[in-house]
Amino acid sequence: MIFEIGATVFGLIQGVLVMLNKRSNWIFYILQMLFLLLFSAINHLYGDIANNSIYFAMGIVGFILWNDRKESSKITKASTKEKIIYILLITLGTIILSIVLKNTDDPLPLLDSFTTISSLIATYYMMKKKIDTWIIWFINNIFYAVEYFILPDQALYLFALNIIWTFMAVVSYINWNKIMKGQK
Repeated sequence: MIFEIGATVFGLIQGVLVMLNKRSNWIFYILQMLFLLLFSAINHLYGDIANNSIYFAMGIVGFILWNDRKESSKITKASTKEKIIYILLITLGTIILSIVLKNTDDPLPLLDSFTTISSLIATYYMMKKKIDTWIIWFINNIFYAVEYFILPDQALYLFALNIIWTFMAVVSYINWNKIMKGQK
């Protein structure tokens, strides 16, 4: 339970900081990933273990990329081509990973696959400061809440965190949209 609570606390802090477009969010993101790795290992969520390992590295890259002095740190929208690509990646990735996870003791292979792939794509777009990340996160957080609620040993703190994050994704989208419109 300590890993679930730690991941929840660091996740809430990170969520508020990223919503406010603060670079320091990545520090709490990295700490959250460490706690989620341990939680996922204990609960045999193999997709999440792979996902959180990648996130740990992406957290370091995100911290580096979010340099406010660079032109690349501006918030932008994904192009139509990028949207088609991320929808295809989420769909195909979910199908492929669920086939792999069905051969393990993962209690929720399809749900674990979807949340794994969609959150990986959402994190990539968050690193790149694409406002579309919040649409993906909104959908992802709903499915993560379901996953944590229906686990054999319910993860109620992480369930609650993902409910909060669902609402924070809406607020983040609104806030990032205001910031994006104010950029010149």
